[in-house]
Amino acid sequence: MDLEEIVQVEAAQLQKAAEILKTVAHPVRLRIIDILERGERCVNELCRLLNTAQPYTSQQLNLMKSKGILASRRDGNLMYYRVAHPSVVKVIHCVRQQ
Repeated sequence: MDLEEIVQVEAAQLQKAAEILKTVAHPVRLRIIDILERGERCVNELCRLLNTAQPYTSQQLNLMKSKGILASRRDGNLMYYRVAHPSVVKVIHCVRQQ
């Protein structure tokens, strides 16, 4: 791989990182990730823990899922969410320390 190819790959990685940071840069989304860091939760549990309405919580979850930050699975009528990549949690820990 020559230098130009390396720079292009790095630019794509930085673009992806910027997308993730923009998406999680919201108090409720940060709280969701903080909760999900401890394990997967269903939407109802998240609503209760966040003290938010189900439609609003689902909107936040779906946004993060669409960006690849969260993953989900269905169990009957319940949808469970988890952090898709541990690196997202690491980045948030770094930001919190500042």
